[in-house]
Amino acid sequence: MSETQENIEDNSPEDSRYQDGQLLKFIRVRFPGHAKSYPFLIGKRKLMYGQKVMAMSDRGMAVGYINSFPYEVAFKKDMLPLKSISKIATEEDIRNEKETYKKQKETETLCQRLIDKHNLQMNLTHVEFTGYGKKVVFYFVAPARVDFRGLVRDLVAELKLRIELRQISVRDRSASMGALGPCGRELCCSSFLSKYGNVSVKMAKNQNLTLNYSKLNGVCGQLKCCLQYEDEVYSEKRKKMPDEGQFIRTTDGTLGKVTRIHLLSEQFDVLTNRGHIRRYVSSMFDKKVSQEDAKMPRRFDHISDETSTIIGLTEREAQISRQFQKDLDQLTKDSHRYAFDTFHELTGVEKPEYEAKAPVKSDKKEIPINFPTEDQMKEVPVTEQDKAPSNKNDSKKDQDKDQKKKPYKKNYRNNNRNRNRNKNRSQNNKNNNPNAATNASKPKQSPSSNSNSK
Repeated sequence: MSETQENIEDNSPEDSRYQDGQLLKFIRVRFPGHAKSYPFLIGKRKLMYGQKVMAMSDRGMAVGYINSFPYEVAFKKDMLPLKSISKIATEEDIRNEKETYKKQKETETLCQRLIDKHNLQMNLTHVEFTGYGKKVVFYFVAPARVDFRGLVRDLVAELKLRIELRQISVRDRSASMGALGPCGRELCCSSFLSKYGNVSVKMAKNQNLTLNYSKLNGVCGQLKCCLQYEDEVYSEKRKKMPDEGQFIRTTDGTLGKVTRIHLLSEQFDVLTNRGHIRRYVSSMFDKKVSQEDAKMPRRFDHISDETSTIIGLTEREAQISRQFQKDLDQLTKDSHRYAFDTFHELTGVEKPEYEAKAPVKSDKKEIPINFPTEDQMKEVPVTEQDKAPSNKNDSKKDQDKDQKKKPYKKNYRNNNRNRNRNKNRSQNNKNNNPNAATNASKPKQSPSSNSNSK
């Protein structure tokens, strides 16, 4: 018994190996020629995105590639039977897949030749071998019902295999063949969409798009599937605003007719009954009124454009800012909660209280502190304690100053020594020459004093 058959049998509805709510790890695998991918159970295997594997598809065992990252899903009984990947594709498996692909192309050429022979209005898209090469499936697109009984007889006579012709839509053709869209990326239907189509012209009108089918149609010739991506957003915005051409009343009491709608910015223009075109935000819309209640005249002598000022925009921006701050606070609170929970799981430390406690009200009155001004500080006498260093840092600063003054003290000592030497020399001169000493002791008289004595 093969490994794949064991997996399918082990996961039968009668098997109780999995319990409801148990998390199982899956990965999605897509097979060439298939429009969508399929989930497979991987367990503890480590598989990479884009890796080729051997798995059981709805058309037999085939080589597929992984087109998703591992994800977890809670188990439910309606998920049975679960399929698992058989093995990682080897070089021999890939070589056999290439040979099968080559054989499919040869069969496709043969079928196209027979279609032209019978002159059938059908376009062959691709061919697949299923059932380990015992059956051939031909996919084609046709505008109407096709009688291909003669084609089937000729194909059976040529191939000697079981034959099946399957008609598909143009969307299925694009999904199975694959291509690049107008955006420059791979088609959504052939890459990740499991359900595509269901696109209508109403979606294009809802988004105020020009009905230019050369731009709205995709590679398949139908409306682009991406039109439905933003349709929900536009529908929600339209619910907040009036329709074009309606007579309305705004919250400030203005009556008029809606001339234009700006969906993305949620604004609309109103032609008032006084001949002014004003722009309002969606929150300024009050209610719909009749043409008689709007009191709209048949014609206006003059119409002034006042759309440069958006009425109600300031209040709306303030409201958005408050809501954003509220959401940000909640997000911060949730992130702290998640961090505390994770820290508790890893370390086992008790969780702190998440909710901030309300401030306790005390009966004590706050005493105001009056700081003195600069003039009052000048009048305060300075004491010896104020002069003393208040801390260790101040004492260190004083020590540094003293160290800087030491070189100046050395110079002072040298000057004293020089003075003492000069005194000793002068004293020796007096002892050796007494007359010079008496003359030196007499004070010198100025010339002005001598003239006065005469």
